[in-house]
Amino acid sequence: MFTVRNEGVITFMAKDLSANLDLNLIKTLLVIDQEQNLRKAAERLFVTQPAVSHALQKLRLHFDNELFTKTRTGLTPTPYATQLCEALAPALDGLYRAVNTNQEFDPQQLTGKLRIALAPQYIYALGSKLYLAIHQQAPNCQVEVFTWNEATFDELLNGYTHIALNYDIANTSKALHRESIPISKPIVVARREHPYTKPEIGILDEYAREAVWACLIVPERNERLTDIEQYYAQHDLSANIGFRSSSPESILQVVKQSDLLFPTLDIMVPNDHPDYRKIKARIDGSPIDHTTICYYHQSKKNDQQTQWLLDLIKKLTLETNTQ
Repeated sequence: MFTVRNEGVITFMAKDLSANLDLNLIKTLLVIDQEQNLRKAAERLFVTQPAVSHALQKLRLHFDNELFTKTRTGLTPTPYATQLCEALAPALDGLYRAVNTNQEFDPQQLTGKLRIALAPQYIYALGSKLYLAIHQQAPNCQVEVFTWNEATFDELLNGYTHIALNYDIANTSKALHRESIPISKPIVVARREHPYTKPEIGILDEYAREAVWACLIVPERNERLTDIEQYYAQHDLSANIGFRSSSPESILQVVKQSDLLFPTLDIMVPNDHPDYRKIKARIDGSPIDHTTICYYHQSKKNDQQTQWLLDLIKKLTLETNTQ
């Protein structure tokens, strides 16, 4: 675009890409970026696939960019589309909040999909309870509670995942807000008839030196080295890890039928569980941080829906800790 001044000088002007851009097209762009599949994007938007294809064509013309290229499994965003969506997601979120500021939040009116990522220890202890709590207050919402994975941080940043729960993780993006929730104490779980009968165990105990451990693999936390191995290493000792799994259910089944010990959090099993006994974990050495953190985008910090979800998680954690 250019304009001719009176003195005859031609000046080029940058095109204003925000002019005449439909907000529905922005929403469609973000959903396509999140799903990277036109069929799945159409399902989320409750429109036909040809309608999404037509909207994508409009977006390509508007931004003068391919935006997405076809692959065997769906679509891949161009570098420009990735940069655009990373900027648009929080901006659109902020716009929705601004226009709804004066409306009283009512979860009964919520529709659409809520995606919540939980690390394995939390999905086992809180997953079903969280769904039931949300469904009771927001019956029209579709709830997806899934295990934390390598894509979780990216999905929090692009807005596809609303909130996520894990241990405190260093070097996370500054665009993510981190909020600690009530701490669950580290404990050791054993079968009810386990030969170790004392109420407490520490790494320096004689039994601990011969104990065999079953350890949970927690994404972003201990894929390579477990917490129990780090505790042993502080005393130049080696831990005997007999079983590792990303499934709490598998570990508990192994513990139920063997003498393996399971170091975990207090919320994992209730105090009166018929099959398991909790043993207090005595920390011999420098404690490893077990702070529980809720992660969500900074743009959602004052969002009523996010705060409602956060309050539900905090309440459930407290209730589970006291069982």
